[in-house]
Amino acid sequence: MDCNEVLQQLSDFLDPDAREELCRAIQDHLSQCRDCSFYVDTVKKTIVLYQSEGKVEMPAGVSSQLAAALAKEYRSSERSS
Repeated sequence: MDCNEVLQQLSDFLDPDAREELCRAIQDHLSQCRDCSFYVDTVKKTIVLYQSEGKVEMPAGVSSQLAAALAKEYRSSERSS
């Protein structure tokens, strides 16, 4: 299994009902690939944080600043495509 296969199968891997053979193959890859191991660990932590936290109120103005920054980045990526 290579890095692309790990990323394609990640949601299945993180599912508690995932096939045992898939989990074993991904675990084998993660034991040898530091980049994928770091990525999977980050995704797992993000899921745990998301599930454990209630609704988070954004400070006033942050939502509009975020929207503006995302729009700027989107326009920038459109021009470079």
